[in-house]
Amino acid sequence: MVDILTADGFRAHISEQLYTVMRQPIVDLTDGHIHHYEWLVRFDDETETQGVIRPAELSGVIRDLDLSMLAQAILVLNADPTGTGIAINLSGASVDKAAFKGSVLACLTAFEASPTKLIIELTESWDMHDLALAESLLTELKTRGHPVCLDDVGAGAASIRYLRALPANWLKIDGGFVAAAFNSTRDRAILEALLSLRDALDVRFIAEGVETDEIKAFVKDLGFDAAQGYAIGRPEPETRI
Repeated sequence: MVDILTADGFRAHISEQLYTVMRQPIVDLTDGHIHHYEWLVRFDDETETQGVIRPAELSGVIRDLDLSMLAQAILVLNADPTGTGIAINLSGASVDKAAFKGSVLACLTAFEASPTKLIIELTESWDMHDLALAESLLTELKTRGHPVCLDDVGAGAASIRYLRALPANWLKIDGGFVAAAFNSTRDRAILEALLSLRDALDVRFIAEGVETDEIKAFVKDLGFDAAQGYAIGRPEPETRI
Protein backbone atom coordinates (compact mmCIF):
# COMPACT_ATOMS: atom_id res chain seq x y z
CA MET A 1 0.00 0.00 0.00
CA VAL A 2 1.29 3.46 -0.88
CA ASP A 3 2.06 5.87 1.93
CA ILE A 4 -0.51 8.67 1.89
CA LEU A 5 1.96 10.98 3.67
CA THR A 6 4.26 11.00 0.64
CA ALA A 7 3.55 13.17 -2.40
CA ASP A 8 3.21 10.16 -4.72
CA GLY A 9 1.05 8.31 -2.21
CA PHE A 10 -1.24 11.30 -1.74
CA ARG A 11 -1.62 11.72 -5.51
CA ALA A 12 -2.52 8.04 -5.83
CA HIS A 13 -5.17 8.32 -3.11
CA ILE A 14 -6.72 11.33 -4.81
CA SER A 15 -6.62 9.96 -8.36
CA GLU A 16 -8.29 6.73 -7.17
CA GLN A 17 -10.67 8.70 -4.91
CA LEU A 18 -9.64 6.74 -1.84
CA TYR A 19 -11.28 9.26 0.45
CA THR A 20 -14.78 10.00 1.68
CA VAL A 21 -16.60 13.26 1.05
CA MET A 22 -18.55 14.38 4.10
CA ARG A 23 -21.00 17.24 4.25
CA GLN A 24 -21.81 19.48 7.19
CA PRO A 25 -24.71 21.95 7.11
CA ILE A 26 -24.35 25.69 7.46
CA VAL A 27 -27.69 26.97 8.74
CA ASP A 28 -29.19 30.43 8.24
CA LEU A 29 -29.85 31.74 11.74
CA THR A 30 -32.72 33.90 10.54
CA ASP A 31 -35.00 31.12 9.34
CA GLY A 32 -33.24 27.94 10.53
CA HIS A 33 -32.94 26.52 7.01
CA ILE A 34 -29.81 24.95 5.59
CA HIS A 35 -28.07 27.59 3.50
CA HIS A 36 -25.44 25.25 2.08
CA TYR A 37 -23.22 22.31 2.96
CA GLU A 38 -19.48 22.49 3.47
CA TRP A 39 -17.71 19.53 1.93
CA LEU A 40 -15.08 17.93 4.15
CA VAL A 41 -12.71 15.10 3.35
CA ARG A 42 -11.97 12.01 5.40
CA PHE A 43 -9.26 9.54 4.44
CA ASP A 44 -9.59 5.78 4.84
CA ASP A 45 -6.53 5.79 7.00
CA GLU A 46 -5.72 5.91 10.69
CA THR A 47 -3.92 9.24 10.25
CA GLU A 48 -5.86 12.33 11.31
CA THR A 49 -7.04 14.41 8.35
CA GLN A 50 -4.90 17.41 9.25
CA GLY A 51 -1.92 15.10 9.57
CA VAL A 52 -2.48 14.21 5.92
CA ILE A 53 -3.31 17.69 4.66
CA ARG A 54 -0.25 19.45 6.07
CA PRO A 55 2.36 17.31 4.26
CA ALA A 56 0.30 17.65 1.06
CA GLU A 57 0.39 21.43 1.41
CA LEU A 58 4.13 21.40 2.00
CA SER A 59 4.77 19.27 -1.10
CA GLY A 60 2.23 21.13 -3.26
CA VAL A 61 0.08 18.09 -4.07
CA ILE A 62 -2.86 19.51 -2.12
CA ARG A 63 -3.94 21.03 -5.45
CA ASP A 64 -4.90 17.52 -6.58
CA LEU A 65 -7.42 17.26 -3.74
CA ASP A 66 -8.71 20.80 -4.28
CA LEU A 67 -9.35 20.17 -7.97
CA SER A 68 -10.85 16.72 -7.33
CA MET A 69 -13.36 18.14 -4.84
CA LEU A 70 -14.17 20.99 -7.22
CA ALA A 71 -14.80 18.59 -10.10
CA GLN A 72 -17.09 16.42 -7.97
CA ALA A 73 -19.05 19.43 -6.70
CA ILE A 74 -19.58 20.56 -10.29
CA LEU A 75 -20.96 17.14 -11.23
CA VAL A 76 -23.33 17.09 -8.25
CA LEU A 77 -24.63 20.61 -8.81
CA ASN A 78 -25.05 20.07 -12.55
CA ALA A 79 -27.10 16.94 -11.83
CA ASP A 80 -29.30 18.74 -9.28
CA PRO A 81 -29.15 22.49 -10.00
CA THR A 82 -31.99 23.29 -7.58
CA GLY A 83 -30.42 21.33 -4.73
CA THR A 84 -28.62 22.68 -1.69
CA GLY A 85 -25.42 24.59 -2.45
CA ILE A 86 -21.93 23.31 -1.74
CA ALA A 87 -18.86 25.00 -0.29
CA ILE A 88 -15.56 23.47 -1.32
CA ASN A 89 -12.24 24.31 0.30
CA LEU A 90 -9.27 25.64 -1.61
CA SER A 91 -5.98 25.62 0.26
CA GLY A 92 -3.87 28.74 0.36
CA ALA A 93 -1.01 26.47 -0.69
CA SER A 94 -2.82 25.99 -4.00
CA VAL A 95 -4.29 29.44 -4.48
CA ASP A 96 -1.01 31.33 -4.35
CA LYS A 97 0.50 29.27 -7.20
CA ALA A 98 0.46 30.82 -10.68
CA ALA A 99 -0.88 27.78 -12.56
CA PHE A 100 -3.74 27.05 -10.18
CA LYS A 101 -6.07 29.78 -11.44
CA GLY A 102 -6.03 28.31 -14.94
CA SER A 103 -6.81 24.84 -13.58
CA VAL A 104 -9.79 26.11 -11.57
CA LEU A 105 -11.21 28.10 -14.48
CA ALA A 106 -10.77 25.12 -16.79
CA CYS A 107 -12.83 22.98 -14.38
CA LEU A 108 -15.52 25.64 -14.25
CA THR A 109 -16.08 25.50 -18.02
CA ALA A 110 -18.17 22.40 -17.28
CA PHE A 111 -20.31 24.15 -14.65
CA GLU A 112 -23.95 24.60 -15.67
CA ALA A 113 -25.79 25.41 -12.43
CA SER A 114 -26.26 28.83 -10.85
CA PRO A 115 -22.86 30.11 -9.67
CA THR A 116 -24.41 31.02 -6.32
CA LYS A 117 -24.70 27.28 -5.59
CA LEU A 118 -20.92 26.80 -5.57
CA ILE A 119 -19.20 28.58 -2.69
CA ILE A 120 -15.43 28.82 -2.66
CA GLU A 121 -13.93 28.66 0.82
CA LEU A 122 -10.31 29.70 1.26
CA THR A 123 -8.67 27.93 4.19
CA GLU A 124 -6.14 29.72 6.38
CA SER A 125 -4.01 26.70 7.18
CA TRP A 126 -1.28 28.03 4.86
CA ASP A 127 0.36 31.44 5.09
CA MET A 128 0.22 32.69 1.51
CA HIS A 129 3.15 34.72 0.26
CA ASP A 130 1.71 35.90 -3.06
CA LEU A 131 -1.60 37.48 -2.16
CA ALA A 132 -1.83 39.05 -5.62
CA LEU A 133 -2.34 35.61 -7.17
CA ALA A 134 -4.95 34.71 -4.56
CA GLU A 135 -6.70 38.05 -5.06
CA SER A 136 -6.78 37.55 -8.82
CA LEU A 137 -8.42 34.12 -8.58
CA LEU A 138 -10.93 35.04 -5.87
CA THR A 139 -11.90 38.25 -7.67
CA GLU A 140 -12.51 36.29 -10.86
CA LEU A 141 -14.66 33.75 -9.00
CA LYS A 142 -16.62 36.47 -7.20
CA THR A 143 -17.16 38.31 -10.50
CA ARG A 144 -18.58 35.11 -11.99
CA GLY A 145 -21.09 34.96 -9.16
CA HIS A 146 -19.50 32.33 -6.93
CA PRO A 147 -19.68 33.40 -3.28
CA VAL A 148 -16.24 33.54 -1.66
CA CYS A 149 -15.71 32.69 2.01
CA LEU A 150 -12.59 33.30 4.08
CA ASP A 151 -12.26 30.46 6.58
CA ASP A 152 -10.96 30.46 10.18
CA VAL A 153 -10.95 34.24 10.58
CA GLY A 154 -9.47 35.01 13.97
CA ALA A 155 -7.42 31.82 14.18
CA GLY A 156 -4.10 33.05 12.87
CA ALA A 157 -1.90 36.07 12.43
CA ALA A 158 -2.72 36.24 8.70
CA SER A 159 -6.40 37.06 9.21
CA ILE A 160 -6.10 40.85 9.04
CA ARG A 161 -3.73 40.65 6.08
CA TYR A 162 -6.22 38.47 4.21
CA LEU A 163 -9.16 40.73 5.10
CA ARG A 164 -7.29 43.69 3.68
CA ALA A 165 -6.21 41.99 0.47
CA LEU A 166 -8.87 39.46 -0.51
CA PRO A 167 -12.48 39.85 -1.69
CA ALA A 168 -15.13 37.93 0.24
CA ASN A 169 -18.87 37.52 0.59
CA TRP A 170 -18.62 35.49 3.80
CA LEU A 171 -16.28 35.50 6.78
CA LYS A 172 -16.24 32.30 8.81
CA ILE A 173 -15.15 33.01 12.37
CA ASP A 174 -12.92 30.35 13.92
CA GLY A 175 -14.64 28.15 16.48
CA GLY A 176 -11.94 28.78 19.06
CA PHE A 177 -12.52 32.52 18.79
CA VAL A 178 -16.29 32.00 19.14
CA ALA A 179 -15.80 29.84 22.25
CA ALA A 180 -13.41 32.39 23.75
CA ALA A 181 -15.95 35.19 23.19
CA PHE A 182 -18.62 33.08 24.89
CA ASN A 183 -16.45 32.92 28.02
CA SER A 184 -14.64 36.26 27.99
CA THR A 185 -15.99 39.81 27.86
CA ARG A 186 -12.72 40.97 26.30
CA ASP A 187 -12.94 38.45 23.45
CA ARG A 188 -16.63 39.21 23.03
CA ALA A 189 -15.85 42.91 22.61
CA ILE A 190 -13.29 42.09 19.90
CA LEU A 191 -15.74 39.79 18.13
CA GLU A 192 -18.49 42.40 18.27
CA ALA A 193 -16.11 44.95 16.75
CA LEU A 194 -15.40 42.54 13.90
CA LEU A 195 -19.11 41.92 13.35
CA SER A 196 -19.67 45.68 13.15
CA LEU A 197 -17.72 45.67 9.87
CA ARG A 198 -20.55 43.77 8.12
CA ASP A 199 -21.91 46.73 6.16
CA ALA A 200 -18.58 48.45 5.53
CA LEU A 201 -17.06 45.27 4.08
CA ASP A 202 -20.36 44.04 2.58
CA VAL A 203 -19.92 40.58 4.09
CA ARG A 204 -21.96 38.07 6.07
CA PHE A 205 -20.67 36.08 9.03
CA ILE A 206 -20.66 32.37 9.80
CA ALA A 207 -19.94 31.15 13.34
CA GLU A 208 -17.88 27.97 13.33
CA GLY A 209 -17.64 25.47 16.17
CA VAL A 210 -21.20 25.90 17.40
CA GLU A 211 -21.22 22.73 19.47
CA THR A 212 -23.89 23.51 22.09
CA ASP A 213 -27.32 25.10 22.16
CA GLU A 214 -25.94 27.79 24.47
CA ILE A 215 -23.32 28.85 21.94
CA LYS A 216 -25.94 28.68 19.18
CA ALA A 217 -28.12 31.14 21.12
CA PHE A 218 -25.04 33.26 21.84
CA VAL A 219 -23.99 33.67 18.20
CA LYS A 220 -27.57 34.35 17.12
CA ASP A 221 -27.81 37.07 19.78
CA LEU A 222 -24.53 38.59 18.56
CA GLY A 223 -25.97 38.90 15.07
CA PHE A 224 -24.23 36.14 13.14
CA ASP A 225 -25.93 35.33 9.85
CA ALA A 226 -25.25 31.59 9.87
CA ALA A 227 -23.70 28.88 12.01
CA GLN A 228 -21.91 25.55 11.70
CA GLY A 229 -21.13 22.91 14.33
CA TYR A 230 -22.45 19.86 16.15
CA ALA A 231 -25.40 21.83 17.58
CA ILE A 232 -26.35 22.60 13.97
CA GLY A 233 -25.57 19.27 12.37
CA ARG A 234 -22.76 16.73 12.39
CA PRO A 235 -20.78 15.80 9.25
CA GLU A 236 -22.33 12.93 7.34
CA PRO A 237 -21.37 11.14 4.13
CA GLU A 238 -22.35 13.02 0.98
CA THR A 239 -25.05 10.91 -0.65
CA ARG A 240 -25.32 12.77 -3.95
CA ILE A 241 -22.00 11.62 -5.38
